Amino acid sequence: MNKGRDIYSSEVAPFGNPDGSRAELADVLRKFVDFQGEAAWGGLATRNDDLSARVIVGRKGSGKTVYLRRLQAGAADEESLYADSIQQGLPTTNEVVKFCQWFPKDVLTEQWMLLWNRAIIRSLVSHILQAKELREHVSEDDLAKFERYYKTIIREVDEVVSIYSQVSEIINSNNSARQVDNYLRDPHWTELEALVGRVVKNCPPVCFYIDAVDEEFAHAPMYWLRCQKGLFYQTMRFLRDSKLGGRVHIVICVRELVISSVYQSEHMTRYLGEPHIRLLKWNKDSVLYFLERKVEMLAREYFAKPNAEKSVENWLGYDYIENTHYDMREPIDQYIMRHTRLLPRDIVIIGNMLCEKYQENMVTGKGVLSQQDIRDVVARAAAHFGNEQLRICASQLASNSMPPHAAQQSFSEFYTGNREYARTIEDDLKKIIMSIGKDRFTKNDLTKAEELSKEILGNGSDPFSVLWQNGMLGYLADENEGEKYVFYSEDMMLEFKLPRYKGKYVFHPCMVDSVGLKGAGNEPITPCR
Repeated sequence: MNKGRDIYSSEVAPFGNPDGSRAELADVLRKFVDFQGEAAWGGLATRNDDLSARVIVGRKGSGKTVYLRRLQAGAADEESLYADSIQQGLPTTNEVVKFCQWFPKDVLTEQWMLLWNRAIIRSLVSHILQAKELREHVSEDDLAKFERYYKTIIREVDEVVSIYSQVSEIINSNNSARQVDNYLRDPHWTELEALVGRVVKNCPPVCFYIDAVDEEFAHAPMYWLRCQKGLFYQTMRFLRDSKLGGRVHIVICVRELVISSVYQSEHMTRYLGEPHIRLLKWNKDSVLYFLERKVEMLAREYFAKPNAEKSVENWLGYDYIENTHYDMREPIDQYIMRHTRLLPRDIVIIGNMLCEKYQENMVTGKGVLSQQDIRDVVARAAAHFGNEQLRICASQLASNSMPPHAAQQSFSEFYTGNREYARTIEDDLKKIIMSIGKDRFTKNDLTKAEELSKEILGNGSDPFSVLWQNGMLGYLADENEGEKYVFYSEDMMLEFKLPRYKGKYVFHPCMVDSVGLKGAGNEPITPCR
């Protein structure tokens, strides 16, 4: 065995690596599902040479990092551009919480904008001074000005430094809100920005790529939301800056909750339909397209019908799956998709699991997958997806319960990093869900469960809105034709809290396998977002 082989290479993961940040770039590009620039697919059709993209928005697992890596690779291949590597070494959650707790909520976003601005300028100066491709375009007189006049706000560096590292450095080099505010508002910044703006006019356009690592966001979502919201506003401000906008391209990834928060502010109309924002909006149609293209990329050795057309049905050997609970035949692609969160990462995971089971059957002589094999694999994957979302919900509820000034008093990690504490809340959350006990329920059932949640989690918690925000709780839309189940999505960003006026609510199908809910109704719940 080649010990250097990527653990998610095609031999062990035919559908690809579910973690876009760890996969080999060549493998990412080779297995990328191209929506071919079709406007109907929205942000999913973003081309790798699209220099107008500034903000990539999506849920965890929506492919934000993959799209960012494609954009960076496209820019790196363009000789007329200076493309920095993708920045992923983000600040710690404790640092983010500490900065948030230094300032009142009404000025916090503005403070984050200032912090991101200063961090970006500091990083940019390091590239101007240390990167040969930029330094050679700067006069000796201007180089001397950087090193002579701005020592109070930037330090000497021997290598380029990342924007993320400068955020951490600024936070950790100040001990109070007053100190950091004085630093961020130092009058030398205006002069330095003017110098940088003049210098970069003679340099190749500079491209920075800032990835938002979703695992950290999950530790304290509301604090990271304020951090990323400040980054979003600052990125859009740079875009419109007369000195830097055309020469410094900052491309960022943010969670959909960040844009949802923006849309609920007074700035909503400014950013609705903003052409520099790429929303990765996954729904039944786009996920089905993704699944079909992934199946087409599979080697024929994984197909139950290897000599037939490459389709989902010929891959698994069945057009339909017998749904014994509802006593019905369900299209095989619908069966797979409704057990996912309608995200590409879930399709990759479940596809790899089915291929692994198929290989296992071939080795043991059991032959092609049986329908029970498929049901078992899909149920196991769905339980994993549901449990992951419940952990995220529990972490959000834990961080929301953090007292003010916890970071200054050095116990914020109890709420953001204490896995045992979060697991306790996760168990409580499961108890609340199981008090309902079924995947469909009425407004009256919701009211009773909310009373129980107040007893268990306290009056200040809102676990059902957290479940809604994380896609595990939806409602039955008022439809004339059939039942339509609506879950939170990029199309519904103005509904940040669970609507309390609906007649019937539903849990995501993942909850059946992860919590053990009973399936009610006459047909399975099929999310449509």
